Amino acid sequence: MNRFMVVACGALTSLMFLTRVGASGVQGTQPSVIKIPLGKPVYAQALRYTETFDEKPFAEALLIYLDNGSYKILSPGEDHYGSYVSDASHGADPRKVQFLSWPSSDWSNNVAAHTLVFNPETGAFSQHLRRPGTTMPLLQYGYSAAIRNPSSIDMTANWKVLRQQYADIFNALAIKVEKAR
Repeated sequence: MNRFMVVACGALTSLMFLTRVGASGVQGTQPSVIKIPLGKPVYAQALRYTETFDEKPFAEALLIYLDNGSYKILSPGEDHYGSYVSDASHGADPRKVQFLSWPSSDWSNNVAAHTLVFNPETGAFSQHLRRPGTTMPLLQYGYSAAIRNPSSIDMTANWKVLRQQYADIFNALAIKVEKAR
């Protein structure tokens, strides 16, 4: 069993327990909200997609990895959280990361699973996306660049503010994409 499976099984067991016992601790009740602590930023990437799909046509995104296995992603049309398991230790450049988005309006109040594979030499990445009920993954591609000093990212800031703050990195990625075409 790989690390992702172990974490996923543990999370599922915890959710089943919470559903059965409930937020109030009374068996048979189901909580309407489960509080999940968010970690602190330990790594972040600017993403520039070269291939998108109709439902999510956003060329840029900011992916923030938190120290407890949660993440946040922001783009012109996304702002949600989820969980991740990486092949790298916290704060290191990942090569392969598996993500599970938490239910959000970004995904019609449902989840989505993403696997991103990064090429550290070129900065290129591929993304395989699955949603409930789909048999074939949606494939996306692009380039990424690490954000310097991720611990300074304001987790309450919106996409517009963070895009402006990291404009130099996003602009460099746009140039890299144009050169690659």
